[in-house]
Amino acid sequence: MFKRRRQGSCNPASLLTTMSNNPSTAIPFTSTKLGSFLLQHRIVINPPRQASIASVEEFYRACASEGGLVIVPFDADPLTRKKIVDIIHSANGVAFCSVDAPPGPASSFCERLQDCIADALSSGYDGIELDASQNSVLQGILLTSADAVDKVSDIVQAIASAVPENRLGVRFSPFSFNGNYTTKCLQLYTTIIERIKQKHPSLAFMHFLGSILFEDFEYFLNQSLDVFRAALAFPMSLDTADSSSIRTISSDNYTPAAALHASIRRGELVSFGPASLSNPDIISVFRQGLPLQVPPSVAKRLSDIRTTFQTGTEYVFEWDSNHRERILKAMECLGRYLGQFEPALSYEGTDKRVVWRKSCWFASKGIAHPLLYTEQEISKFDGDLKDGLSGLVALQSSEVRSSLEYLKHVLDSTLVSCCHAIGLDMNMIQRCSVRYRIIKYVAHAGSPGGIGLHPDGNLLSALITDGPGLGVYDFDGTYREPDVAGTILMGGSTLYRWSKGKYLPTFHDVSIGREQKKTSIVAFFNLPDMENIPQSIVLGTPESSFFHNIKYIKEDDKSPAGELASLWKTIVDKHSIILPS
Repeated sequence: MFKRRRQGSCNPASLLTTMSNNPSTAIPFTSTKLGSFLLQHRIVINPPRQASIASVEEFYRACASEGGLVIVPFDADPLTRKKIVDIIHSANGVAFCSVDAPPGPASSFCERLQDCIADALSSGYDGIELDASQNSVLQGILLTSADAVDKVSDIVQAIASAVPENRLGVRFSPFSFNGNYTTKCLQLYTTIIERIKQKHPSLAFMHFLGSILFEDFEYFLNQSLDVFRAALAFPMSLDTADSSSIRTISSDNYTPAAALHASIRRGELVSFGPASLSNPDIISVFRQGLPLQVPPSVAKRLSDIRTTFQTGTEYVFEWDSNHRERILKAMECLGRYLGQFEPALSYEGTDKRVVWRKSCWFASKGIAHPLLYTEQEISKFDGDLKDGLSGLVALQSSEVRSSLEYLKHVLDSTLVSCCHAIGLDMNMIQRCSVRYRIIKYVAHAGSPGGIGLHPDGNLLSALITDGPGLGVYDFDGTYREPDVAGTILMGGSTLYRWSKGKYLPTFHDVSIGREQKKTSIVAFFNLPDMENIPQSIVLGTPESSFFHNIKYIKEDDKSPAGELASLWKTIVDKHSIILPS
């Protein structure tokens, strides 16, 4: 059932072999104390909330096969809770339940939380993890309250009165609030950690997540968790494994080798969330030195993305009903804001189409990074500075900023999947920048119009729009208007150059009807400008690089003698298009 796929060059088996003569290398697989429990090893399984598991019984039997700590998302069904606990206990494992309060008034948060905890304990769970991580209700309280430290401390105090401290843990994801990991935010978290440690020195653990969770992947932010380890361990040395009676559990999108190193180096427990879903036998995986696999559904999605980009077509990430409602509400907010702008004529493209367009743009240093807030920062990006300055003004509206940050997360999520699909190296992903443009289209002088046929010049484009009009021109002569009930991904001409022709750019235009108005937000994901960029490895072709200059690329895309000339000819011939001279 658990078929392995080859992935990367980092093999935990070589790490174990290299250090086989050092007794400390056995640390991850040796017993350790956690609160009132003795764990058989230091690898923690904590599958994400609302995860789709085909067989709950089969999954938890596999992941608890060698004992250890399993942190289970709360399930409202008492029969399911009891079944999971019994399976974990039958494998000599320790079962904690991760609990967050259901949505509701802030005034009754503690009561709702305590009801869930009582239900979990009645099912036989050994302990409780209080969930203050990404998208939890408690994290919302933590990051929006003026007296956040006191509020969180009071909540932990209320829970500790019902659950013994040595059977209680707390989970934080300090970098996950829309990527807004500012100094102020770090200070808030360290102060909360120090307060909890002071008031509850016998707490079983604190669980720190260093990555941001997107739909299919944990995204590594390259931000150290050491400041939080220090806050928990102070004043003892970080080199002392038992520096605090409160244990540290870290989760940082670990590869097996990185997890082993973290456990060996610090003696802490290491946690696996989404990766545990497709690797429930992860302890066996570690012992055998096997790479981690991705879930079959994710592998298929990545394959589908590659196939569509190889043919120059778009890929659509469909939304579920909850996402759709929130996305459309955010788009409505942006449309209202743009409504007050003075329109400008746009003649973009190759066929001289005309449309009124109201727009502004925002920039980010990369996926999961916060939006930039100064003229000096945005002036470094490719884009008309006037619209960029209008974007800075827009960020002063809390409603607009909130809508943008949510839509940014949705767009970034799809970009992460696409980067994995095309094989972009993680180090390169983290160096890439993103520019987000919001646009409101209106027909010019009551006549149909739009944006002319073109490919985008960047690496990838992710688009959300609230109305029809986007047209895609395939290389086989097919014309199609993608479904707007999803995030639309298109490859750019930089992707074509970077992949040495393996991935074709998506040729498209925008049509606006006589009475039509529509709002769109597009994320332009681009390689670092003015650099030599390593090209993708195409089978049978030695690796090389090309000099990346986005402004040159955009101009070259339009040239009859440019690198896209043969692609333009195919599109024009297949679709019987007549372009102006």
